[in-house]
Amino acid sequence: MECEPILFIHGLGGTGANIGPVIEASGLASTRKIITFDLEGHGLSPLSGNEVSLVNYAESARAVLDVHGVDKAVVIGHSMGGFIAATLAAAYPAKVAKLILMGTVKQFGELGVKALTARADAVRKDGMIAVADAVSKAGMSQRSLETSLLARHFARVTLLNSPVGGYVAACLAVAKATDPEYANITADTLILAGEEDKVSLAEVVVYLKEHIPKAKVITMKNVGHWHLVEDIEGVARAIKEFIE
Repeated sequence: MECEPILFIHGLGGTGANIGPVIEASGLASTRKIITFDLEGHGLSPLSGNEVSLVNYAESARAVLDVHGVDKAVVIGHSMGGFIAATLAAAYPAKVAKLILMGTVKQFGELGVKALTARADAVRKDGMIAVADAVSKAGMSQRSLETSLLARHFARVTLLNSPVGGYVAACLAVAKATDPEYANITADTLILAGEEDKVSLAEVVVYLKEHIPKAKVITMKNVGHWHLVEDIEGVARAIKEFIE
């Protein structure tokens, strides 16, 4: 039986390349097709001039699968990408064989909306340097801050290289996004939670676990919000064990 391809959806300010170290560590590219892409306004994908929204991001992910001729895939999303992946899985449950959500966010409350809007305003005014240091450091576990120079600088450089227009549009898209119908998700779902994640808080993880029908949670110690660089081997192992 042929193994389903893997589609990766990156987070706010990231690119499709962010999954590279984890895929290499897992060895999954030897048995599965790996599909990555840059969301509109991120990486090498320019803004189209159309509305940027979580729903449109999810439609882009579906279109990527269609272009590759993929009927069903394992879908992995990080942070905002997890929100997009869940939106895709709720709208097109037949397209998703298994779902992996890392540090996933959901619909924000009033304070979260204000914070995202303020971040967008700061970036629009002063560029990515206005938020790169604070966001990268806040996303790390204490151990990562103390011992992993590579993880810290990877996160900072990733944000500094994010196109301003795309980042601003994505902040506002997440701020106004609403939760999908989580009950429509039929795929087995793995929620990878960082023990020290200050973005995808414990209450968010509990909510997703309770509202996605076939979800289970793995909490990663000494990991904040940057799972893909804070614990490459641990993430690779969790993904491989879940999908094989």
